Amino acid sequence: MVEKKNDAKSFLEKQIPFEQLLPKISVITVSYNRIEGLRETFASINSQTFRNIEYIVIDGGSHDGTVNLLQENDGKISYWVSEKDAGIYDAMNKGALAATGDWIIFMNCGDKFFAEDTLANVAKYLNNSVDVVYGRTEYILNDKYGYHTYQRQPYDLSIIWREIPTCHQSIFVKRELQVKYPFDTFLTWCADHDFMAKVYVGGYKFQEIPVVISRFDVSGGVSRDILSFTKERWSICRKYFGKSLQQELYFVNEYKSFWLQKNIISKIREMLPSEWILTLRKYRKLY
Repeated sequence: MVEKKNDAKSFLEKQIPFEQLLPKISVITVSYNRIEGLRETFASINSQTFRNIEYIVIDGGSHDGTVNLLQENDGKISYWVSEKDAGIYDAMNKGALAATGDWIIFMNCGDKFFAEDTLANVAKYLNNSVDVVYGRTEYILNDKYGYHTYQRQPYDLSIIWREIPTCHQSIFVKRELQVKYPFDTFLTWCADHDFMAKVYVGGYKFQEIPVVISRFDVSGGVSRDILSFTKERWSICRKYFGKSLQQELYFVNEYKSFWLQKNIISKIREMLPSEWILTLRKYRKLY
């Protein structure tokens, strides 16, 4: 006897769960001895209302309790490893290779999504018509002059030769593209900018979206070697966009400005009253 299946039941069995119809997002965190920052980032990711997330942690062999934290939350992490690596960009490349999602975003220790529905708001823009999706960032400045936040629109792509459009915490990249063009581990500060310039000149499609994606703490920016920062971006410009008088003059002037900042202006600032610094920041519209 041939039995006819219940049509309604058969139909339901063939249905794909709604979440599987949405893009799968791989959120990657690289860490090294920053357990408190990792806690903050993990909490932000775990609070997202969008659930089709793969969370990956690449730890550089921390000895501050990070491994215990990862073990305690093993059920909420898709993949993690703690082992020595060759630096932040090497770790980020390892994360991309471990990812299985459609899209990748890097949220490193201390980074946070702007709101609990951030990924839900971004997901509708993640489709096959674009390769890189990016949005706004809220910057956090917390130093001896106080705690302040400010938001900034991404830079126009016409100046990608000198500026990455926005920080990598606000950039989504198709996984296959990130794997095809890994970060240059010979760069110290600007491998993310190098990647963006490379895929831009390669003709891949970028889309800016009207979403504030991440909250990024810039309080430690003074620790960056700003002269090396200029040199790396200068080399990126020459590599992908050639040499032009306008571009060369821009970086010469920036290098001079940063040299003055590092060797003279920063020392003068330390002698100024806090009220003057706050007034200057307001004038510069930092907040």
